[in-house]
Amino acid sequence: MVDSEPLRLVFAGGGTGGHLYPALALAEAFARQRPQVQTLFIGTAQGLESRVLPKLGHRLEVVPVRGLLRKLTLSNLMVPVYLLQSVRQCRKLFREFQPQLVIGTGGYVSGPALLAAWLMGRKFVIQEQNNYPGLVNRLLGGRAHAVFLSFAESRKYFPRQERVHVVGNPVRSQLPERTPALRAAAARAWQLDANLTTLLVFGGSQGARRLNEVITALLPQLAGINGLQLLWATGPAHFEQLAPLAAGAPRLRLVPYIEDMGLAYALADFVLCRAGASTIFELAACGLPAVLIPFPFATADHQTFNARAMAQAGAAVMILEKDLQVESLLQTLHTLAADAGRRAEMAAAAKRMARPRAAQDIVELCLQLLKK
Repeated sequence: MVDSEPLRLVFAGGGTGGHLYPALALAEAFARQRPQVQTLFIGTAQGLESRVLPKLGHRLEVVPVRGLLRKLTLSNLMVPVYLLQSVRQCRKLFREFQPQLVIGTGGYVSGPALLAAWLMGRKFVIQEQNNYPGLVNRLLGGRAHAVFLSFAESRKYFPRQERVHVVGNPVRSQLPERTPALRAAAARAWQLDANLTTLLVFGGSQGARRLNEVITALLPQLAGINGLQLLWATGPAHFEQLAPLAAGAPRLRLVPYIEDMGLAYALADFVLCRAGASTIFELAACGLPAVLIPFPFATADHQTFNARAMAQAGAAVMILEKDLQVESLLQTLHTLAADAGRRAEMAAAAKRMARPRAAQDIVELCLQLLKK
């Protein structure tokens, strides 16, 4: 492939922001390098991508693939049928679009696209966000032309080491530098005080019921911490029930979902959240200390692996959900709210984990691959 040839890329991955946003970060990075690039995203009608991608002007094709449920159910019997239908649909799309490269960013929706690429002899690569790789990536990693990892500890799961690159996880380019001016703008956007210490609480693109429960229980005590305010993204499914909590609470803002995470990070002094890989690397890029409560039912418990890596680096406090107690969490949050020096140490540790060139490095390696 020569540089003047039009570049056509397929991105396959989604369901949650953890799989979607790295794909978007890569699409942006390719566009900066090759402005004439054409992209096609493959996802599902139920995933986050069906809401986000059309707003951004990206072409999205949905396939009927479904993931296996982790319980005995008749619906699992249909999974192979949906998979075959999706592979056929992807092959038809590839014959029409003629991509030079298919990029899988994880989740079950990436499976049929990568299988179709392999069956058709097209080049495909895998981008793995988590410390413990997902099933699709583990199964197809040995056949991929390149595997891009966020954590060095993931190397052992992929047999062809010469094709494995540890580059970090691509983060959204709209994460701006956290300046005082941006902090002031963020405070105005949510009608909070830029001079107070801000705790940002969120549970990922879907929200987190357990985080919402403990924060609800803690609200009276958190309100009593001098100089602390909360920006709390409940998740769309929980917002209506929890919204009345903000009545008469000037230092509390509840929102269903935060579209502009860069603005939220600019206001935050520390964060309480889950431990998806995209979140981990966004916190690192922004230099934000965190209290991480891994989602215990994530595939192969990969969020615990992610959180442990950040905690061992000194950038986070990890609390397993089974050990989560209202009193101990309150003590942790109170300590961080009151100790700016501790937060600064954790922020510096987070910055050391950051891989700001991740997207750029992946693009350069992919373009080298296409020249072979």
